[in-house]
Amino acid sequence: MIIRLDLKDYDFDAKIIKREAARAIISKDNEYLMITSKYGDYKFPGGGVKNGEDYIDALVREVKEETGYQIIPGSVNEYITVIERRKGTKGDVLEMESRYYFCQVEYEFDDKNLDDYEEEYEYKEIWIGLIKAYGNNKIIKDINKCPWVTRENIVIKKLLKATE
Repeated sequence: MIIRLDLKDYDFDAKIIKREAARAIISKDNEYLMITSKYGDYKFPGGGVKNGEDYIDALVREVKEETGYQIIPGSVNEYITVIERRKGTKGDVLEMESRYYFCQVEYEFDDKNLDDYEEEYEYKEIWIGLIKAYGNNKIIKDINKCPWVTRENIVIKKLLKATE
C-alpha cells in the first residue's frame, strides 16, 4: 500500500530532491521501539538508503546505528510506503519515499553510531505505546525542527486502526 502526503509548504517552482528511506516497526508487549529527540517527537527508527544499497540492508544498518539493536534476519516484512513532499532544507522540495517494515530485534544491543545531526537532536531509543507517541507528536510546537511527525503520525494512526 502506498500513501501520498503533500504538505504543500514549499515553492512549487523549487528543485525536487528525491530520497529513499527504510523504517522499522518493532513491537514488544504493546510498546514500539521508537526514536525520540530533545523536541519531544517520536519516530520509527530508520533512515536513508545509500547509493547502491537495498532497502533491507539500509533498514538493518539504520536501526543498528540509531538504537544499537540488531534486526533478526528473516523477520522483515514490508508494511507500507509513504511518499511525502515537503519543504527541504535549502529552499528545495524534498520528496521522501519511506518504506516501513515490520521486524524483530535481538534484545541485546550494541553501541549506537549517530550522525552529527542525530547527536545534535539528542536521539534516544525508547519503547513507547503508540497512543502516547501519537499524542506527543500532535503537540509538537516547532514542526520545522521535526517535519517528519506528520508522516509518522499517519503510520501510527494506521497501526492503531489495525489493532482495534
